[in-house]
Amino acid sequence: MSSSINCAECTSRACVRGGAFPEGCPSVVMPEVVRSGIAKTALDAFACRVMAAASAAIRTDDGNLRNRMEETIALCKEMGFLKIGIAFCVALAKEARVVASALSNAGFEVVPVCCKVGRVGFKDLCVETACHEKGSSCNPVTQAEIMNAHATDLNIVLGLCVGHDILFARYSRSPITTLVVKDRALRHNPIAAMQEHKEITIA
Repeated sequence: MSSSINCAECTSRACVRGGAFPEGCPSVVMPEVVRSGIAKTALDAFACRVMAAASAAIRTDDGNLRNRMEETIALCKEMGFLKIGIAFCVALAKEARVVASALSNAGFEVVPVCCKVGRVGFKDLCVETACHEKGSSCNPVTQAEIMNAHATDLNIVLGLCVGHDILFARYSRSPITTLVVKDRALRHNPIAAMQEHKEITIA
């Protein structure tokens, strides 16, 4: 499947360096969409606040770069969020405790919800394969609904499975940020496959 838009193959980086935009650049072939996106951001008070908070959260007051967790906490403070949900994988329960503690110590009310909430069977959630006859299924929709019931200001995704993160995002009423993505093969560091130019195959 091809597309007339392919920023991934661009080498001019005119959007960063200046100069003429190359052929096929969204700025050239979809200028009305680019202008619309800019206008929507400028007219959306929440979007403007997020953009400003994200810029301020990158570094500490003395100029040091923050790590992702520090940056998330800084952004939450800049935004005035009070209640933060954590949708975490049961395999990252230890890490979830660290994140919950850090948020709590920073003054936030925290709503951590494990992926196995409800101890529901796989067949109850449309999974019919034989290897899933025993045990409990992940339950991302319920994770989202619990956070909706608690009216969280922001939900943090911590290691949810591919697919389960999609459902959590679909049903969450609050904005979402991802702190950890699950990658079982690369110890939750999927960028390693891109940086090492490993062959990516579908068996």
